[in-house]
Amino acid sequence: MRYTQQIIVEEWGVQGQQKIAAAKVLVVGAGGLGTPLAVYLAAAGVGTIGIADADRIAETNLHRQFLYQEQDLGQSKVESLAAKLRMQNPALSCDTYPFMITVDNALNLLQRYDIICDCTDDAATRILLDKTCNALRIPLVYAAVKDWEAYIAVLHHQKKITLADIFSLTELKENALLNCATAGIVNTTCGIAGSFQANEVFKIVLGMESELDGGIGCLNAAVPLFRIFKLQSSSAAN
Repeated sequence: MRYTQQIIVEEWGVQGQQKIAAAKVLVVGAGGLGTPLAVYLAAAGVGTIGIADADRIAETNLHRQFLYQEQDLGQSKVESLAAKLRMQNPALSCDTYPFMITVDNALNLLQRYDIICDCTDDAATRILLDKTCNALRIPLVYAAVKDWEAYIAVLHHQKKITLADIFSLTELKENALLNCATAGIVNTTCGIAGSFQANEVFKIVLGMESELDGGIGCLNAAVPLFRIFKLQSSSAAN
C-alpha cells in the first residue's frame, strides 16, 4: 500500500488514514511555503487540496519554489502546482483558484474546507484569512518566513488563538512591504516552515494535541534554534 509506512505509526493507523483521505485543506499561497506544504499533503493522501494564488511563475521563484522549472516560467502557479501534485498522487482531488482572496470571495471559498493554511506574504490577506477563519470557526495553520527565520502557529483551533494575540495588526499592515522580495529568504527556511505546517495539518485531522495550538514556534535556521512561546487568547483573558 502507498501509505503503509504512515499507517503503522501508532497515532495514525487505518482510521487516521481514512480521516486524512476525507480531509479538505486550502493552501493560500503557492510559493516558498505553499509548495513544500502541498507536496507533503498530497503525498500523505489528503483527499482534497485547494490552492489559491494569483501569481505566475517568475525566474526569482525557482530557488525556493522547487516544483517549478524553467519551462514553467509565465504559467499560473496554481495550475502548474496542481498538475504536478496530481502526477505525484493521481487519487488527489485538487481545486485551483488563480485569483486573490478578497473580502468579496473569502467567506464563500474558505467555508468549503476543513483547514486553511496561510502561506502568503501579504499582510492584508493574512488579516482577512484570520478574520474569516474566526467567523467560520475553521482552524488556520499560520506560517511566515524571512531570511533565516520562520514562525508557525495554529490559530482558531482548540485554544482559540487569533492573529491579534500574536501580533499588532496595525504593525503588520505598516510592515506589509517587508516581504521576501525586500527582506530576502533562504530556501531551506521555507522548506522547514512548510513541513511544520503540513505536520500541524496532520495533527489537527488526526485529533492530536499540539504545542503550536496556543503557542508560536520561532525558528532561526542559522543557529539553528527552535523555541515555542506560549500564548493566551484575548477572549480568554477577558
